[in-house]
Formats: sequence, structure tokens, C-alpha cells
Amino acid sequence: MSFRFIVLGIATLLTLYLGWRLITPAPLSRTRKLTAWLLVAFALYVHPLMMMARHSGIEGEAMTFLSWTGYSFFGLASLLVALMLARDLPLLARRVGLLFAKPFSRPKERTYFTRATDKGRRRFLLNATNATLLAAAVPLTGYAAYEANRTPSVVKNDLPVPGLPEGLDGFTIAQISDTHIGLTLGREWARTVVDEVNALAPDMIVHTGDMVDGSVDALRDDVAPFADLSAPHGIWFCTGNHEYYSGVLPWLRKVEELGMTPLVNEHRLVDTGRGRILMAGVADYDAARIYPPHASSPKAAMAGAPESDVSILLAHRPRSVFEGGKAGFDIQLSGHTHGGQYFPYTLAIHLFQPFVRGFYLHEDTRLYVNQGTGYWGPPMRLGTVPEITMHTLRRA
Repeated sequence: MSFRFIVLGIATLLTLYLGWRLITPAPLSRTRKLTAWLLVAFALYVHPLMMMARHSGIEGEAMTFLSWTGYSFFGLASLLVALMLARDLPLLARRVGLLFAKPFSRPKERTYFTRATDKGRRRFLLNATNATLLAAAVPLTGYAAYEANRTPSVVKNDLPVPGLPEGLDGFTIAQISDTHIGLTLGREWARTVVDEVNALAPDMIVHTGDMVDGSVDALRDDVAPFADLSAPHGIWFCTGNHEYYSGVLPWLRKVEELGMTPLVNEHRLVDTGRGRILMAGVADYDAARIYPPHASSPKAAMAGAPESDVSILLAHRPRSVFEGGKAGFDIQLSGHTHGGQYFPYTLAIHLFQPFVRGFYLHEDTRLYVNQGTGYWGPPMRLGTVPEITMHTLRRA
């Protein structure tokens, strides 16, 4: 619930800022300005309102159209506001500096008939720069949309493990995460991901959560291609927060129908014939807020585990590594952050997430954060890439 209020708060701030700095100074009649305010507010509020409607089980073509429209405009508005702030913040800092310096400066001789002229000049410059920034934001949004919907990049990553037996050196794990099959990513895109992963011929495949956005009934055809994922040592899955928004128990059953093995605070031993791998998974870090029986617990996932040559924890959120490390896991594979997905959130995300993307070493646990194979919300990527990770176990 709190996340929804955050999204609504962001929509409100974007509406107020765009109205104040973009619409109000524009050379338009009062009626057209009011119309522009209402259109911007509607376009920005469609995004969070559609999200709430989908989580309440409301589906349909109208929802799809409104979601595409709302999400796309939200992305454009975010990017435009970031560019406008880059212009406005230095001006604000200068005005604050002058305000504090005023008591210490010598009074100037009063000049008449200049205030109106200066005000008109400032408004002209503001409108001119607004037009320039809007002209830059629109093609950037188009490029970001292309980046988000293209074939995901294959990112190769070595996972060095001390004491790894020679037989497991070179063992490969393909990781996908945050596919977010739903209103704006469907069956055709899922087929592309499956084909790309299978072409890598990995020894094992893992999906680290947020597979879907919507109910099983609405998305069963769209997720069908995942049944064709193939790897000799299994396809493994852990739940993300969006599985809980979308009905986690039906989705866990569907995941099994698709040939994946879900791991919810539990483990399995995989004997490859060349070494033994402990595969474990936890429920989403905040799962207990929606479904208390799934309170996330790396400790429970490790409990009673047999001896193995390497232990791997699938945990949707990277912050699970703090407990995962205490439980003794050698490796944790995560997603959730999308790497910030697109500017300016690629910068803002560092304020909220301790691990954002790529490889980290937390004490004795090797953590890798996938940037997301799909996207959530605005169909945009700017500063990140849609990612399929090809991990290779290496002797340290």
C-alpha cells in the first residue's frame, strides 16, 4: 500500500512542477492552460490508477491502451522534469545565494520602468528553454522505448568460488529476472527471451522473480513460451513481489506446470555428476506483508541442507544477502532493482537500494544483481540494458 502512495505522490509532484514551470508561463489563453493542466494530471494519474486496477483483477483491452498511454507519458514526464531541474536548480541556488547576501550588500540606485521588461525577458527565456528541453525529451523517450523492447543483451559474468571442485569449473547458469509479463510485455516478447536463453545452452536456468504482472487467467497464454526453457540441470524459480500482487499461490502452481521448480524458503540438491550444487530460494523479502506464511527466510532455506560443493540462493531482492550471508550461502542471484531502469531513476535508486546492479562481494557471499530482462511501468530503458546473465562458476 505504501508503494502505491509513493507512486501517487510522484505523479502529484510531476503534475505540479510541469504545471508551474511549463504550462503556466506558456503564451496560451487561460482556458487552454487549464485544459493542459487537466490533460497532464490525467495522463500522469492514469499510470498509478491502472496499476491499482490491475492488482484488483481488472483486465481488458481498454486497460492495455490506458496502461501504454499512462506509462509512456509518465516516462516522458520524468525525463523532461529531470532536464528542467538541471536548468532550474542552479537558478534556484543563485537566487538563494543572492537573498542571503542582500543584507551585506550596498543598496543600489533605484531604476524605474525595468521590472516589467525583465519579467517579460525571463518568461521568454523560460518558454524558449522549455521548448528546447521538450524537443530533446521526446526523441530520448523514443530511444529509451526502443532500448526497453529490444532483444535483451547477454551479460557474461564469472562467479569465483573458493574450493570449487574441478568438475564444476565452467558450469553455466543462465539468469533471467523481472520479465513482468503483463499488459505491455506479452507472448511474442516471452518467446524471444526463451529462444535467446536456450541458444546459450546453459547447464542450468534460473528466474529470480517478478515473472508476471497480472492473474494466471489473464496471462496463461502470454507465459506459455516459458514451458520451452531447457537445461539439463533444471529451471529454478523464486518469487518476487509482483507474484504476490498477482496471486502467488495460483502462480506457484502455474510455474510448476511450465516446468520450473519454485523454491520458497527451501532447497534442493543437484548432483551434476561432476559436483554437488545446493539450490535454494526464498520468498520475496516483503512477502509476509501480503501472505504471512511466506515470510522470507534464508535461514529456513538452508536448514537441514546436505553437504555440497557450492550453495546458491535465489532471492528476488538483493538486500536478502545480509541474511543469506549469515546462513552461509556462497552465491546469491537477485533482481528487483532494474538497475534504476531509466534516467533519472538510475541515479535516485542508489538512495534506496544498497546493491543496484552487477557483481558484489558481501563478506563471503558473492552477489549478482540482474538489471531485469524486461521492464516495469514506463516501457523505457536509458542508462541500463534489458539483461540475460550468463554466469560461469570458476575456481577461485
